[in-house]
Amino acid sequence: MNRYHESMEHCAPPPELEEQLREAVLSAEPEPQARTAVYRPRGFFRKALLAAVLAVVLTLSVGAAVLVDWDDIFSDRFGPEGAETPMAEKAFQPVNMTSVCDDVTLTIREALVDEKSIYLILDYQLPDTVDPETVEMAYNSNDWEVHTVGLPDIFPYLTGDVSWEDFKAADQNRWATLDWTGSLSDNEMVSESTLADTKLRAGTLAQTESQGYDPDTNTLTYLYSITMHATDRDFTTQPLTLVVTPPVLWTDGAPQAVTDHPALVTFLPNAVSQTLHGSFQQDDFYAQVTLSPFAISVKVGTLSDPLPYQSSGDLMRSTSLVLVDSSILPVMEWSTGPGGGTSSSSTSGHGSVSFTAQFQDLLDVSQVVSVQVGDVTVPLE
Repeated sequence: MNRYHESMEHCAPPPELEEQLREAVLSAEPEPQARTAVYRPRGFFRKALLAAVLAVVLTLSVGAAVLVDWDDIFSDRFGPEGAETPMAEKAFQPVNMTSVCDDVTLTIREALVDEKSIYLILDYQLPDTVDPETVEMAYNSNDWEVHTVGLPDIFPYLTGDVSWEDFKAADQNRWATLDWTGSLSDNEMVSESTLADTKLRAGTLAQTESQGYDPDTNTLTYLYSITMHATDRDFTTQPLTLVVTPPVLWTDGAPQAVTDHPALVTFLPNAVSQTLHGSFQQDDFYAQVTLSPFAISVKVGTLSDPLPYQSSGDLMRSTSLVLVDSSILPVMEWSTGPGGGTSSSSTSGHGSVSFTAQFQDLLDVSQVVSVQVGDVTVPLE
């Protein structure tokens, strides 16, 4: 990110427009109320002018500033300015899909979607038998070893529309024997007759983050994100079903699941395509890249020679984005963390290694011309 801000220092608006903007800023009426002093780093004024110029340019080029009326949860994740980007406009989907699963209600409010990644806001309304005061106390407690609300496990499936009634009829007998306060695999909850054969496999990167509790509606809210590996299917070509285990309520150090069954919700992701792909092959070596505003997936391999990378982390540290102005942006500096990955190799060392990483901010893929993997350049299209 430092490289981005350094680049902004060297950007300049046209002289005549800069002077007009400077006069407008300096002549603006001050707010009547007292303000808290805010630190402004060196170059702030020039960056503010540049931001105004960019807004003018965008208005002239596309007709109006792009504004997406998304939830504050997305603003917290991608920054308030993210809602003003074409990337957000193409990815945003107001879903409002609700599924009543006996005593539990799941609702997907909104989603950000592309072919390989989804971010969605999920509400889990607790059963009426769960006391809101107890949940609120546990949720806000600082003593997590005594009082807390555990995150549910969320399992994604690419499938047709499966109803709660069909899911319950097929697998209810399995659920009666499970300990919902412990860690469960999806195979323990889901039979092949319902969803098991459509589960997303290895190479998928998923994360669940708690976003709050509303005692008035007895509802827990989560931000769930998932990115598929480049070789998997497209999110926008079939419905996505989420199977959610019951959250575990810890009070006085004792765990209790809020109910005795999973819940299920299905929706059809929809978005304007923003995903770029690239491939490279020379002699024994090959590389495959998938890039979107949300994430990057890279896979490299050899047919007979030893792999040049020993792990997914090694491959990720060797991968950079090449921008239209020829500047280089290392993936490690732009990503949220190490990400997920897979690797396979024979005793002679050949095989494949891959990683998938999510970005800190929305990436404008139109500004990326290729991906550098070690000393190999993979062009994008």
